[in-house]
Formats: sequence, structure tokens, C-alpha cells
Amino acid sequence: MKRLILTTALWAAGSALLATAAQAQQTVTFLCAAPAGHVCQFAVQTAGSQVAFALPSGERKDVPGVTPHADKYCVCDPGPVTPDCTAPRLDHWCLGAWLDVDPGLNSENDAGKNIFAATPKEAVAGGTVRAQ
Repeated sequence: MKRLILTTALWAAGSALLATAAQAQQTVTFLCAAPAGHVCQFAVQTAGSQVAFALPSGERKDVPGVTPHADKYCVCDPGPVTPDCTAPRLDHWCLGAWLDVDPGLNSENDAGKNIFAATPKEAVAGGTVRAQ
């Protein structure tokens, strides 16, 4: 009986590890949904490193080796991405918090969600951020 319980426990643990490893190898998509002419600066914090890249407005980038719901990302326009994911100046914007990477599309740069730090009220019009 002890052998059966031990075998079952080892099988369950092995299955969980395999599922986690498969999830870590996902490729996720990031989108710059900023107004035309803007460039989004992204940073993705993974377990072992940080990946940084820029995307012009409307462009997408597939990033491999990201673990959804465990790794975090921040996006700023025009940048840079700061350690606390807040805008370094009033004429810049950032998410205001590091968000979990989603296995779908990652682009929380929508001012209508009220998640930006230091976005002046007058810069927000109809859910988009205007350059100042």
C-alpha cells in the first residue's frame, strides 16, 4: 500500500513539473497600442533575466520563453521603463505597475483603464494618450 501511495505521489509531482516546464516555453505577443507616431518601450521580467525591446505604434512582437501569469511586464511611452514602472516625467507615461504576462495579447497601454502613473488629465482624450 505504501508503495502505491508513493508511486502515485511521484507520478502526480512529475506531471505537475512537466506542465510547468511546458508553460514556461510559451511564446507571447506584445502590442504597442499607443497613438500613431509613438514608440512603446517594453520590459519583461522573467525568472532569470529581463528582456527589453521597443515597438512602434501598431506593431506586435512575439517573445519566446515567457511564463504566463508568473513573469511580469511594463510598457512606457516613450520610455524608459523604470524599476517601479512609473513615468519618469509628466510628459511620459507608464503602466504604473508591473503586470502579469498573459498568454494572449499583452498591451495594457490603454489610458481608459486608469492604470497609468503620472498621466496628466489633459493628455487623455477618448482612451488614448496624446503627446505633449
